[in-house]
Order: sequence, then structure tokens, then C-alpha cells
Amino acid sequence: MAITNTSKDKIFVKDKYSGELIQELPADNMETLREKIKKVYKLEKKMAQTTFGERIDFLRKVSRRIRLKRQKIKETIAREGGLPIKYANWEIGMISQGYLHSDWRAEMISEHKIQAMRGESRVCYHPLGTCGSMTPRNTPFSLTGWALGASWLTGNPCILKPSSAVPLSPLLLHEIARDVAGDFPVEASEVVVMPGDEAATEFVSNPMVSIFLFFGSSHVGKQLFIDFSDYLKGCKTPLPFASGFMNYGRFKKFIFEMAGNDAGIIFEDVDVDKAANFAVKAALTNSGQQCFSMKRILIQETIFDDFVESMINHTEKLKMGNPLDPTVDIGPLGSDKIMLMIDFMVKDALNKGGKLLFGGERQTPFYLPTIIRFDREQVTNTDYDKLPFMWIEEAFGPARSVVPFRDEDEAILLANSTPYGMRASIYSDNLDRANRVARKLETAGVFINTQPGQVDISMKMGGYKDSGFPPGARYIIHHMVREQYIHVEDAFHEKEKGVDDEEEE
Repeated sequence: MAITNTSKDKIFVKDKYSGELIQELPADNMETLREKIKKVYKLEKKMAQTTFGERIDFLRKVSRRIRLKRQKIKETIAREGGLPIKYANWEIGMISQGYLHSDWRAEMISEHKIQAMRGESRVCYHPLGTCGSMTPRNTPFSLTGWALGASWLTGNPCILKPSSAVPLSPLLLHEIARDVAGDFPVEASEVVVMPGDEAATEFVSNPMVSIFLFFGSSHVGKQLFIDFSDYLKGCKTPLPFASGFMNYGRFKKFIFEMAGNDAGIIFEDVDVDKAANFAVKAALTNSGQQCFSMKRILIQETIFDDFVESMINHTEKLKMGNPLDPTVDIGPLGSDKIMLMIDFMVKDALNKGGKLLFGGERQTPFYLPTIIRFDREQVTNTDYDKLPFMWIEEAFGPARSVVPFRDEDEAILLANSTPYGMRASIYSDNLDRANRVARKLETAGVFINTQPGQVDISMKMGGYKDSGFPPGARYIIHHMVREQYIHVEDAFHEKEKGVDDEEEE
């Protein structure tokens, strides 16, 4: 399989489809990482002094340049990431439009008046400090764009550590930003290309890093909390004059966007063929390598057979091949690790009673789109060890499960029976029922009768349970600023009031 190879001082970026070497890059190390953190940290005040107008103007310039460089960007995404070029267009458009309309988000963190019982109260927002950000390989441009764009808009310096499997797209975005910066201090952001575990350790422990913005696995996210706990333990110092202790470790703001195991709930009153087409697209965009893709497809039993037949028909029409081909739907998987994981999940599912309906074959660097049927009893087993691994965990590749359900209550039970809670989709002509079910789902977002892969500038991101921290739907920028409450009243020129006076009022 064509993967990115690393040595101690070099990273070799290869075409995921052909295996051809695209570019050889110098690798960062702990010394250069710390130098870059120190450099951007020194620019915190300069970044904080920029106005919203300057930040928005800069982001709009980046947006316009992205559109001019669209062809080069999407070819880079397709080659290093394996993302079919038709979806690379979607990824680029999301960031370009987000930057173009960044004034809409800036309004959310602009100083404003709030209700006060007397006098005047206001809330204002200040940059929180240097952000260390880690982004994954599956969407090398959009999540990079979210991390850098949120830092630029909030006035925070940023150290970006993209996946070493896809460093070229993030570097290209940063190069575009430097080209259009003018007087904007874009030098307060840096990209580091190195193994993720080393960078994560430094982001956790370096006192100059105030924010850790992480996109990736829930299991890695939990380990980062353990690492932070170990760091704080190392900062514990006994008091020299009495029992007790002091701890001089710095608190940090953790913003984690993690895995999803999203359910799609299909009720019997839908247009079966149209809903099946939507489900296939929602499940297999980027070969299923999306945190918010539909992974567990729950179908009301009265239409189950017809729906699955239609799903298979639409899946058979998907074209697998070179991601640079604009007609290709399924590109190569992003890594050997993902290939091994999907292959294990499929075999485990069949060993635990799943029925293979389509696919199930490894054709390196591809894995055939795969559909496996489970009965409700197989995925509601109280013996955790007997549950299929692909039901419990995120299948980050083109393998999907289909399960029949009887009624609303059972659909809700099945949808919620996962440690994850990112998104869910509902397809039904009965909007009262869809809305009723939506409010009972343990997810940060629910999408009713929407186009597959719905993401835009107006949406809140986030996850519940193991899918996000802080939990719930949110705008990242709210967590990259510190709120300050300011209250003013002319007490010097008013009669002084006591408690009794307040009670009489």
C-alpha cells in the first residue's frame, strides 16, 4: 500500500494510489517544535492587538486565493490523501466559504451588552493564548482550515501539527496565508511535520501552550487526559512549612473533536430508492473515512429487504480507482492501519453472526464497499464480548452494518447503543415523528431529511459521550477566547443602598 514513510529527519510523502514519491520533506523534532512554540508564543500580544476587521479582511483574502489555487489544492488532497477529487472540491469549498463569511462567526464573540438589574453590564472576549492543534489525515484541508481559521479569527497564535501522512495540503494552506498576509501577523502560526505522539506530549506539558485543539480518535483523546494528569503530578511540590502541597502546572483548554459511530434511522414512509441512495452516499463518501459518516443503518423492518436491495444497487454503481479521476467515488484507504482495522472488523462481524450482503474483500490499496446485516439480538447482547467490534467501534472505512427495527422505541434504543454520540440522521415523511425521535437521541447533532454529508459555516460542531469534549454541539471559537464580565454603574452619585433597601424594591 502507498503510505507516507518517515525517518528520523525526513518524511516521504507518497501518492496513495500509485505509490509514487510526491515530495520529500525535512522532519521537525522536539528542538524545532519547541523553537516554533516559543516563536509564536512571543507574538501573543501582537495577535491579540489585531482587530476583528483586520482578521476578517485577512481571512477573506485567504478565501479568494484558495479559489484561485483550487486545482492545485484538490490535486494535492487527492494524491496524498486518497480522497476522490470530487470530494476534495467539497472540502475546499467548505473552508473557502467559511473564511469568506467569517464576519458571521466574529459576531458571536464580539463585545455586547447583557441585561442588568441596574447600571450596565457587558461581556467582552479576549484571545486565550497559543493553540497547539493536531489534525488527522482523512480530511487534510478542511480540518486544517478549521484549526488555523479559528485561531486567526480569535487572535490566537497557532502551532499546527497535521498528520504526517498528509502534510502537503496543510503546508499549502499556510503558504497561501503567508502570500496574502500583508500586515497581518501570520508569522504567529507555524506548521510542524513530525510524529504525532511527540507533538502531543509537548502540547500537553509546555506551559506556553494554552489551548489543545485535537481532531482524532477518542482513545487517543483519553490518553491525552492521562498524559495531562501525569504532567500535573510532576508539578506537585510539598509546602516547606506545613503539611500540604502546591501545584504550579498550568491548566489548559482542551477542545477535542473525536470519533463518531453515527446511526441513520430509516422509517417505512420514505421514498425507498431515494433514501437508499442518500444512505450509500452518507456512508461511503471518502471510502467511509469521515467521522460523521453514516455507519450503522437502521431500517424499519417493513421496508428492510427492499431498502437493502436498493442500497446494493446504488453501491454497485460506485466507481473505484484513481482519486484524480473526477468520476471515481471510492479511493484508496489512507493507511495500512485502516486496512487492517476494516479487515478485522469484517471478519469479526461474520464470526459473530453477521451476514455478508455485499463486498467484504480487500484489494490493496482499496477495500470493497461492504454491507453486513445484523439482527437486533446480535447488537443488543448484554455480553459485551459477544457484540460485533464494528458495532461498538467506529468503522473508519467502507464497511457498514444494516439492522432492522420494529418501531420508534427500538430505533432509539439501537441508535443510542454506542459509546459515541456525534451525529445521527433520520429519514421520514412524518416530521412530527422525526422531531420526536431526534430529541431522544444521544448525539450532538441530528439531521432530518438532509442531503448526505451536510456541513457548512452555520453549523455547530461537536459530539456527546466519547465523541467530543467539551460535550455537545458547539462553535470552536467560543472555547478559544476567555469571557470577561464588566459591570458599570454611577454609585458615587446615588444614595447608598443597604440590604433592607434592596428588599423593599
